Amino acid sequence: MTMVIKQEQSRRQRSKAAIRGRIIEAGIELFSERGIADVTVDQIAEAADVGKGTIYNYFAAKEDIVVAFIVAQEERVQKRVPRLAELNEPLQTILTRFLRFQFRIRRPYHRFMRVFLAQMFQRTDQFLPYMAEMQKYFDPPLGALFLGLQERQIIRADVSIPELVVTFKTIHLGLTALWAVEGPPFRGTMKVLNHEMKLFSEGLENKR
Repeated sequence: MTMVIKQEQSRRQRSKAAIRGRIIEAGIELFSERGIADVTVDQIAEAADVGKGTIYNYFAAKEDIVVAFIVAQEERVQKRVPRLAELNEPLQTILTRFLRFQFRIRRPYHRFMRVFLAQMFQRTDQFLPYMAEMQKYFDPPLGALFLGLQERQIIRADVSIPELVVTFKTIHLGLTALWAVEGPPFRGTMKVLNHEMKLFSEGLENKR
């Protein structure tokens, strides 16, 4: 009996995850085509082939779909962090790989990222609560990466990890904006990325 219950719960969880994933996929596709402000929950429900009420079972507002999508991408980044933190490579190479990986997983969603950045800058007040929520997922992997590098004495010991995270995120945001504006194949962005990571790393490296 216990096994039957567990199997039923497992099926139910898989079904819920599939519906949630379908809603996110439909929402991101519509946002990419029309912008976040011009897409309604009804339209997302129709595209996902679910009822409007089902959307609200998973998300309180359409903006929460954006947060869920960004968080899912950050979770992929978090899985990569331990490997990056242990690389026997120069600091510049490690940080460059970190950023390139993020851009690589976002490349299929380039249109959406352009829309997202535009909405973030144009509707800053409305987006602030959602940006604050996203930071909860952005900061831990960055902090873990820099702490790991500091413990290995690759980064200077006198550098504050929280301040370093804020500085790096600022650079990352600028690169993301350039990446979004430039578009594929992103040669200009990658050139700037390499240059900025070289300059950034030179100030951080532990000169032993």
